[in-house]
Amino acid sequence: MNIELKTLSEIGKIKGQAGNFKVELIRHPRYIDESLCIACGLCAEKCPKKVVDHYNVGLVKRKSAFVEYPQAVPLKYCIDGDSCIYIQKGKCGACKKFCPTGAVDFDQEETAETLNVGSVVLAPGFTPFDPSKFDHYQYAKLPNVITSMEFERILSASGPTTGHVIRQSKDKREPKKIAWFQCVGSRDMNRCDNSHCSSVCCMYAIKEAVVAKEHQGDDLDCAVFYMDMRTHGKDFERFYENAREKHGVRFIRSRVHSVTPVGDTDDLEIRYVTDDGELKTEVFDLRSWTWPNA
Repeated sequence: MNIELKTLSEIGKIKGQAGNFKVELIRHPRYIDESLCIACGLCAEKCPKKVVDHYNVGLVKRKSAFVEYPQAVPLKYCIDGDSCIYIQKGKCGACKKFCPTGAVDFDQEETAETLNVGSVVLAPGFTPFDPSKFDHYQYAKLPNVITSMEFERILSASGPTTGHVIRQSKDKREPKKIAWFQCVGSRDMNRCDNSHCSSVCCMYAIKEAVVAKEHQGDDLDCAVFYMDMRTHGKDFERFYENAREKHGVRFIRSRVHSVTPVGDTDDLEIRYVTDDGELKTEVFDLRSWTWPNA
């Protein structure tokens, strides 16, 4: 395979035309010699500095010497220059001292190179919608109100809880009732400036509910609060029906009014109105929401 990976790199400029592009590539220092690193993890083990783990969306912390995730390609460690004590203050250097192959190289600098290529594939990614502006949902104020991306990491076997579903409050207990809110950050020009439907949130909320029940058992009560259920892909409607009929996931057509804490239990009281106009309240242990990508 004629593939060369340029890690820790970003594109500065692109010039030319189809079939003949010149790409200016900026490569940031890894501070690790990839040819010497054996991914033993000793640098991370001995590193005293902890920072927010963005890969796990802030649920846990990682070391300044780290590998992004266990399946990373290439499986080589990296030192975060913005938080490394040695790079910032000239002190510590434990990773260099204990590295068995001498792979740590604090002298690495940013480099630039130009590539001649015939075509360019643009994959810019996205920035998740920030739900903290919705004060009635109290995200970032109540520990058991989380985003769908955070819940994805909780469900993942490589995540901070190794796939075990637990609450983010201090009690760390298994939830018995989980609620999902749909269309948070979408279809509301007054609150989020996104009038469109993301087209993916319905299906991955259903998937999360099904996977959560597979992890915790059928006793887990999962409720999805939605505006419209949009299952427009192949076999998506069947997946939705199986979630409702086979797995017992509840689907409630309603846009939730508010979320309030229940005493000092970290439980969540949810107020909503049903299709026939009846005001109801339910207490849940945990709630997640989905939102479109910005």
